[in-house]
Amino acid sequence: MKLIKLQISVFFLCFLSNSLFSQDFTSDYIALTVPHHYYGKIYHVDSISKMVTQKNIHDLPHDKNLLDSFTNLVSNVTVYSMKGDGELSIVGVGVSAKGENYQVIYDFSQTQTVLVDGENYQTFLVGVSVRMVAKFTAFKGKINLSSPFGLVANIDKLEGSLEVRVSGIGSRKINDLIPTTSDLSPSSIATALQAVATIKSHIYDKETIITPQVLAFSRVTQDLEKNIKDTNNK
Repeated sequence: MKLIKLQISVFFLCFLSNSLFSQDFTSDYIALTVPHHYYGKIYHVDSISKMVTQKNIHDLPHDKNLLDSFTNLVSNVTVYSMKGDGELSIVGVGVSAKGENYQVIYDFSQTQTVLVDGENYQTFLVGVSVRMVAKFTAFKGKINLSSPFGLVANIDKLEGSLEVRVSGIGSRKINDLIPTTSDLSPSSIATALQAVATIKSHIYDKETIITPQVLAFSRVTQDLEKNIKDTNNK
């Protein structure tokens, strides 16, 4: 048990040094449980000239240089309550209730914000991500879900599974780093944290293929979207 605690502490420090979960978690963006390929336009930063132009994803090389266009680094937690029929609903507060089923996404993403003209005036986060996903049943209430270390501290109060997911980042090396799905335990959380930190360090490898994804969304009001567009058009 002491060894497991030491491993978790080491991996937590590793996360801090890599800016993963090093600040307060945000709830401004809601992570999609299943990211989708993005086929539209982005603001592209040329790797040589550093000039910014709007280009279609299809017209750009999908190599590490594409990452220069994704300058928003986001550590985000989204908590879903899972119903018996498979329906998911967003939980506004990251605290569990006894007997409820949850899916929690701990997401590190490198993105840019894309404004979308739609019924709900949504903005999308488009880019790449490495995430941990915990699915579990809480046997007792008031478990802090906003941090994987909250799960470790309350491991005797829940039962479930844990997995690491990579979206929009492809290479043989990264494929080999993804751990298999396992039960939810201090050792599996430590392994997942280590995998996320290691995968993140290989995003800029020469052989890595970048395929931008729609990872999350946020609703904005019509007035706010109009103000943003008016400001950008001046």
